[in-house]
Parts: sequence; structure tokens; C-alpha cells
Amino acid sequence: MKALAIGTSDFKEIIETDAYYIDKTLFIEELMVGNKVKSALFPRPRRFGKTLNMSMLKYFFDIDHVEENRKLFKGLAIENSPAWEHQGKYPVIFLTFKELKCTSMEEFLEKFLDFLVGIIENNYPYIEKIEGLVRSEKRFLNRLFDFNASQSDLEKTLKTLGAILNKHHGTAPILLIDEYDAPIHAAHTHGYLPEMLNFMRNFLSAGFKDNEHLTKGIITGILRVAKENIFSGLNNITTYSILNRQFSDKFGLTQPEVDRLLNDADCTEDREKVANWYNGYAFGGTTQIYNPWSILNYVAHIPDGLRAYWVNTSSNELIQEILPKADKATQDILFDLLKGEKVAAQIDEFTVFNDLYAGRKTTVLGLLLFSGYLTAEDRIDLNTYELRIPNQEIKSMFQNMLQNYIGTSITQAKDTVLIQSLLEQRANTFAEALAQYVKTSFSYFDIGKEGNTEKIYHAFMLGLLAHLDKNYYIRSNREVGYGRADIYFYPKDTTNPKAWILEFKKKDADDKGDLKSLAEDALKQIYDRDYLDEIKAHGHTEILCMGVAFEGKQVVCAFDR
Repeated sequence: MKALAIGTSDFKEIIETDAYYIDKTLFIEELMVGNKVKSALFPRPRRFGKTLNMSMLKYFFDIDHVEENRKLFKGLAIENSPAWEHQGKYPVIFLTFKELKCTSMEEFLEKFLDFLVGIIENNYPYIEKIEGLVRSEKRFLNRLFDFNASQSDLEKTLKTLGAILNKHHGTAPILLIDEYDAPIHAAHTHGYLPEMLNFMRNFLSAGFKDNEHLTKGIITGILRVAKENIFSGLNNITTYSILNRQFSDKFGLTQPEVDRLLNDADCTEDREKVANWYNGYAFGGTTQIYNPWSILNYVAHIPDGLRAYWVNTSSNELIQEILPKADKATQDILFDLLKGEKVAAQIDEFTVFNDLYAGRKTTVLGLLLFSGYLTAEDRIDLNTYELRIPNQEIKSMFQNMLQNYIGTSITQAKDTVLIQSLLEQRANTFAEALAQYVKTSFSYFDIGKEGNTEKIYHAFMLGLLAHLDKNYYIRSNREVGYGRADIYFYPKDTTNPKAWILEFKKKDADDKGDLKSLAEDALKQIYDRDYLDEIKAHGHTEILCMGVAFEGKQVVCAFDR
């Protein structure tokens, strides 16, 4: 089998080194044959092949190296496509922002200028000798090469450079802008988001809005940043996200592509297990897509077995920062998803950072969906989709993040006396173990936060029980009887009569009673609101009812069965 060029995103390098390449060249056909869209935005999760595809487009269309680049496509699908007539016919402007992550706007403008000069010198060494340049174009180039270009110059780069190349070649360029949102994420992290949004709005508008020096424009990124901030007025840009069927198989790997890869690698591993770990993305609602980074790394390290690769390629900082701020409704959805359930929910297709940090449910779920942490199987109605966690790799990440959130190890706790005593309905032992565990293992910084404690306990218990989801039905905050029980669960084995109901109460400053009476109130609520009805309906008769009251690191349980 040919070598896997994992991490290499330059199409030419992969082909010339005879590395393994999964043919995605029909992306060109879908863009150029029958598609009248002049500009397109492709939001896709990280490491799903965006930069490699953009690099492939660059070499295909490039008018300056026609014969040299033609050899790169020998034997690939595009050779037999009607789109082949476009090979080597256009000047190309290809800018990738993936490395332009800066700590200030000043640093970004300085690095972008340096980056831009390098792009022009390496790709258009003839640019200063082009005949017919007007005075403003000559001055623009002089300011660039003297490193005296203003922010306004940089914002007009696409339009001015496009006009110059159009003048030289007699045909309008193709614009390729890769990872446009990378500097936006960095600006958000370092506190200069408004300045960056203003720059990107002006930069993209100059290049894509009413630009006569444009044949076709392609933009990629992870998120679709809100229209009012970035794409204001750019009505000529069509978005093809993971929710659209068009282009759904052009990023990521399809089942036939993975089958060929595994056959070439002589992989004898259970293919269903491999799919459970790395497949599961339903792009366009139908096309089943594998995470390319993970499946390629798996094939490169088959003796190491199935493990998480994609989720370990970044710190997931934005996700980890947002999830604890999510409102209770959002956390309930995430807990249900973690249990392997499908959840119907509305999502925002645009990302508004202020809404993210307010924990707005539709925005948080949209972030998780478009970033690759969730997938959408079916569209139910406008902006409402059936969501699920795509595969075992992502599920393991959510479990790890839950562990970090509560400041303890669920994996270690699941085999201790804590979970065993609960399953065996030894209530006194469980109450003692829970009190000791919270005292010694929880961070007071976490559980001492005003207004947040109940979520920590709820998350902790659901995290413990998530490991039981193969054999138990686990329900959280579901309507039952005359209210919503915090947690109840029962065996999938209908011959097992046991079941459990847990209700949590947090002691507030104005509560007059002690923790014991508060726990008894929680227990009483189970009976008063008829939480037992649904469990009894499933034939379970040995039901452990438990009220759990807490204040800081102090926990008291009241129970009955």
C-alpha cells in the first residue's frame, strides 16, 4: 500500500511523492458543470479535507503552470469529465488563513501583509512588469512591497489583485479563500473580535460583491459566522453546509472510499466496529461520511486498535468554554445525546458569539453540529433537526469533558462501591459512599458556585450512569406523573424488577430546615408527583426512591423502597 500523507494538505506534494490519494477531483465537476453559482461557502468541521480540496482546485485551474499541473491529474476522475476543459484556464488567488491566528489586530495586520507579499512574490513574479497598470494599481503594489500598505489596502486586496491579473491574462481569476474564520476565532479569544469582523466584512465584500474581476469564488471555514457581521450584503454567496445534499460527499470519506482504503491496507478488523468509531456523519441528511483524519490515522496505526484521533488534534477550547455556560435545557439535551438517544432540536445555522456565551440553546447546538461534535439525520421542519452523537470517538470526548467539568474521574468511579451499592440498592452504603466521595474528590471551586451546584451533581450522576446505557434505560428531567423527575432508570431486562428514582435538592440561604429535612422533602416529592407511575407501568416493583440534599461538600440522602 502507498504511504499515507497524513497532515499533508498540498495536493501537488501528495501526487508527486506517490502518496495514497482518495480521488475527490469530481468536486471540480460539481462546481463547474451545471452549477451557475458564482461564489460558494463550504463550512465543514476541521480536518475534513478543506485545505487539500482547495489546493487541488488551485493546481487544476492555475493558468501559469498548465502543462506541469496537467500531469498531476493523470488517471484521476476529472480527466474523463466535461469539466476537464477548465484545466489551466484561469489565474488563481489562493489564500489560506489557517495559520493567521494572532493575539491582537495589529499583529494580524502585520502578519497578513507579510503573508500577502510572500504569496504575490511566489505566485506572480511578473506582476510589476504587467503592461497597462494604472497609477493606483502601481501605487498599491509599491505600498505592499515596501511593507507600507494600510488596512484599507489590505481590505481591497482581492479586488485590486484580481483586476491586475485579469488585465494580464485576459480572464477573470478564481478566488480561493481557505479557513476564513480561523483569525475570527483567535480574535474572539484575545478580545479584538469587533475589529476583526469589520476587517473580514470589508475584505470579503471587496472580493466577492459585484466584482467584475471574478470568475468563481470558493470560501471554506468551520462556522458560518452571522451574516450581519461578515457576509453583509453578499447575497451572491451560496452556502453549502453539512445540511445540504449538494457537495455532501466532497469533504470527508464515503463508505465505498473507506472500503477501498481498508482493503488496500489489508485491514481484517471488524468493519462494523471501525464504522462505529469513525463513521456516522449524515451530511445532507443522507450521505454517510467518515471522519477522514481518524480513519486515516487508524489505518496508519492498525496494531494500536480503535482509539480517538480527531478529538485530540485540538484543545477544543471553544467547546469546553461554552458547555458549562449552556442553559439547563441544553444540558438536558446533551445528557440525552450522551446516552445514545436522538433528539429533535432547533439549531442556528449562523454563529453569533454573544449568543454562544449567553448559553443560547440553538446557538450552542449549532456550534456543536457544524464543528463536527453532532450530526443531523433528518430535517423535521424549519431549523429543527434530529440530532445525535455521530460515533464512539465523539462520545468518548463528551464523557471526558464531563469528567473535567465535575473535577473527578467517572471511569474510576464506575467500578467503586459507589455505583455498585446503588445498583444493588444498598441505600445506606450508597449514601455513605456518596458523602465521602464528594468530600474527598469534588473541587469546592466547582460545587461551591452559586446557582450551579445542582447541575454539578446532576452531571456527576448522569456521567456515572452513562456507562450503564447498554443495559439500562436512563432518563433525565423527563415528564412523568405530575412533574419532572431529576433522574430515573430501570433495566432493559424485563425480568429484573429493580428500578431507581433520584431527586436532588440544593440548600439555599433562605431554607430554614437542615439537609436531612430537605432530603426528605425531595423524597416526598417523588411520591406526591407520582414519579413512580411510568416505572411501575414497565413492570418494575423493587423501586429505590432517593432524595439527595446538598450544600457545598455536604450531602444527605433520604430513601425508601
